[in-house]
Amino acid sequence: MKLKVGDNLYEPLSRNNGEITAVIEHPIGKLVKVRWRIDGELPHDTELFYKKVQKCIRDGNYEHTPKLD
Repeated sequence: MKLKVGDNLYEPLSRNNGEITAVIEHPIGKLVKVRWRIDGELPHDTELFYKKVQKCIRDGNYEHTPKLD
């Protein structure tokens, strides 16, 4: 699975909805910037390693919805 800008992530444990805002090449690996939104709260941004996000999706910690073109 390939992660792209605009893809949606959902974390069922905390009910976070996230959108990938950038995928950045970095000397130590790819980074994924995610803007998380929780109902009734201000959005917050996180930077996660690309491989960690893929592992979380594979393990069922995040639900991934690709962007519809």
